Amino acid sequence: MNNEWDVIVIGAGLAGLTAARYLQSAGIPTLVIESSERPGGRVKSDLIDGFTLDHGFQVFNPQYPNLKNTGLLPTLGFTPIALPFSPFRVVGGVRTPKDLLTPFLRGVFLTEPSQVSSRVRWEIYKSFLRGRPGLVDGGASAFSQALAAPVTDIHYRETVHRLEGDRVITDHATYQAPIVIIATDPVTATQLVADIDVVRMNASTTWYHATKEAVDGAGRLAVTKNGALINSFAISDVKASYSSSGRQLFSSTALSVISESEVRRELSRIWGRDTSHWEFVAQYEIKQSLPVHPQGKPLYSEIEVNSGLFVIGDHRGYPSQQAAMETGKVCAKRIIARELRARS
Repeated sequence: MNNEWDVIVIGAGLAGLTAARYLQSAGIPTLVIESSERPGGRVKSDLIDGFTLDHGFQVFNPQYPNLKNTGLLPTLGFTPIALPFSPFRVVGGVRTPKDLLTPFLRGVFLTEPSQVSSRVRWEIYKSFLRGRPGLVDGGASAFSQALAAPVTDIHYRETVHRLEGDRVITDHATYQAPIVIIATDPVTATQLVADIDVVRMNASTTWYHATKEAVDGAGRLAVTKNGALINSFAISDVKASYSSSGRQLFSSTALSVISESEVRRELSRIWGRDTSHWEFVAQYEIKQSLPVHPQGKPLYSEIEVNSGLFVIGDHRGYPSQQAAMETGKVCAKRIIARELRARS
């Protein structure tokens, strides 16, 4: 086993994979260490009883520059989630554009929009003006797997315990590299690096239910001004491959943990029918869904916290796939530039 590398990336989420893709393409020997059994970090999904279930409300914006540059979305059968002329189903208390925008953005940020930096809100507004988010065949995991496909030397099911200078100590081995990139969630990052601020994370819970009855128009994202659920829609109406049985699969998200009876009551209110017989499929409580980005925080934080030690991810930028991948790209480009200078 090779224990000496030019770069070690800890974490195979979007940021870590992006950095590794650029570094390996430039011929820089790079090892990726991932504690779980698959790539993607929070961008993942499960296949249960013929249903594709994303971990939380996961969509891809084809006009995010870093997503677009991968060229992956068209190959994965990308389908927009919103219809061009009637993108939303409005429910209870939504009467004006502002009434619609606020609950919709609550689902985007997983908190009240007013609590989010105005610069971040503007970046997200621009992204929705440029392109309509959507889904891919195989769910969120399909994108993560495609992003990881060209990356070699990924060690799965290996946990990093600590860093000692240029040494990375895991439960399997000790590795050495002059450059280490921490591309984990912010909680793990602060455990490995004492010199970074703690970043709070917003939580969310996504429920999946299936029904044999046909609910017309359920492919439009339903948002409500008031209620326990922030959004709900028949995800299989947008992407039929999410349900191989032909049953409608509904995805519904809340910002807090609520009982299933409360969820069903909300579903009945939103969709105007009895949902007591809908089949419960799964519940995903995501305690670390998105980083909190309050007013006054810069759009991006410095990613090189010490010489040769980088911390990347959406918590070093703003809560989006675009920012996570951007930190990975900027980190890799900086390392590649130094390598080229060293060789000249």
